[in-house]
Amino acid sequence: MNLAFIKKHPIFALCLAVTVLLLIGAGAGLFISARMYSRKALALDAVTARLQQLYQRDPFPAAANVNKEAENLKDVIDCYNELNEFLRIGQVNLQPMEAADFMQFLEKSLRKLRDRLKNARITFPEKYDFGFDKYAGGRLPASGDIPRLVQQLKIIEALCDILQEAGITELVAIERENFDQAARGAANASGGRRGAPGTPSSEAAASSPGGDKLVSSQHFKISVKARENTVIEMLNLLASQPMFMVVTRVEMTNPLQEYSAGGPVSAPAVAARAPGAPGTPGAPGTPGASEPAARERQVVLGREELDVKLGLDVYQFAPSLAFKEISKK
Repeated sequence: MNLAFIKKHPIFALCLAVTVLLLIGAGAGLFISARMYSRKALALDAVTARLQQLYQRDPFPAAANVNKEAENLKDVIDCYNELNEFLRIGQVNLQPMEAADFMQFLEKSLRKLRDRLKNARITFPEKYDFGFDKYAGGRLPASGDIPRLVQQLKIIEALCDILQEAGITELVAIERENFDQAARGAANASGGRRGAPGTPSSEAAASSPGGDKLVSSQHFKISVKARENTVIEMLNLLASQPMFMVVTRVEMTNPLQEYSAGGPVSAPAVAARAPGAPGTPGAPGTPGASEPAARERQVVLGREELDVKLGLDVYQFAPSLAFKEISKK
C-alpha cells in the first residue's frame, strides 16, 4: 500500500490502522490472560495436592509425642499423690463393721468420752450421747450407714480430745452431719415403695461422704462455754491437728454483756415498745436503727465465760491415683 492510495482512500486507511491496534491489544490481553490462567492453575494444583495430603494423613499423634505426654501425665499424678498423701495424714477412714459390733463399739466409745470429760472436770449434759441418741437408745443402724457412723464417732473422739486439751469449762453440744436421716428421706421421696429405707442403693449412697469425689467434707457443730484464752487455744489446736479441719464459723457471746447501740437496755423497756414505732430500736429514722451493726462491733471478750459456737468442716481425701502406663508403639 503506497502513499498515493492512502491519500486517495483515507477512511479505509484509518479503519485499517484501528483494526491493527485492536488486534495488537487483543493479542496482549490474550497473552496476559494465558499467563494468569497458568498461575492460577499451578496454585490450584498446589492446594489440591495439599488437600489430598491432609486427607491421606494419619490423624493420630506420633509415638514420640504420645510417650512424652504419658511422662508428663505421670509427673502430674506423682505430684498429686504426694500432696494427697500428705493431706491424708491423720484422716479417719471408713471402717466396715457389723451392726451388733457397732452397738458395742458405740456404747464403749460413749462411756469413754463421758469418763474423759468427767476426769477433766468438764461439765456436759447428763447421759449425753454426742449426736448418736437414736442408736444409743438401742436402734440398729442400716448396714450401709455403719462405716460412716464409725468414722463420725472417731472424729468426735478426736474433737473431744482437743476440747479437753484446750481446757473448756462446759460442753453444751456436739452436732454431727445427719447423713443417715437425709439419705433415708431422699430415698423415701424419690422411690416411694420401690425405694424403701435400707435398700442397697440408698445404703451405698449414704455410706460414703463424697462418693467418687477426690475431696469431700463433713460438717460438725460444737457449742461450748469457755474463757477467751481457752477459745484461742482451741482454735490453735484445731488448726494444728494432722486431721484436715477448717473452722467455717465462730460465734462468741458474752451473756453478761447485753448492750444496745446507746447502752444497756432492760428487757421490759424493749418489750414495751411497739415494733416499728418511732423511737424503737431498728425503726427507720431513729438512732436505734444502727443497733445490729453496733452490737457486732462490741467487745465481748474478757474474764467472763463466753458462749462459743463453732462450725467446722472435716475433709476426707480419696486414695492416691494409679497411673496406667501407655504401651509404646
